[in-house]
Amino acid sequence: MHIILIILPLLFQIIFGRKAIGGDIKLSFGSVCLISFFGQILLTISAFKLIVYYLEKNNNACGMPLVGLVMLSLLFSVILFITMLIQDRIRKSYEDDEIDKAEDEDDKIEDNENEEDEYEEDEYEEDEIK
Repeated sequence: MHIILIILPLLFQIIFGRKAIGGDIKLSFGSVCLISFFGQILLTISAFKLIVYYLEKNNNACGMPLVGLVMLSLLFSVILFITMLIQDRIRKSYEDDEIDKAEDEDDKIEDNENEEDEYEEDEYEEDEIK
């Protein structure tokens, strides 16, 4: 049960981070990252309390499961942070592609205007020759 609690923020980040990058949900990418980060902290604390409860219930004085939980939590926190960085890079590359496409369209519009100007100049020159 406690392992599921620690993995949930990572799964949330992977699923909803991708949807936020694509614009499929109303949450921004930053909001999804904050929810995942605070969720990792809160769910780690609740998993810690859950293990403490079961250890006390079974009259077990050994705290090694708690050390394992802390280490597992740190591991998944690092993985969560790396996932956020990767998704942020993907988001920035999508934004750069959109900017490049907009610039290409602007260039095409300018090129068409220049071609029309040249065509008009050619007509004007022909009229002068006549």
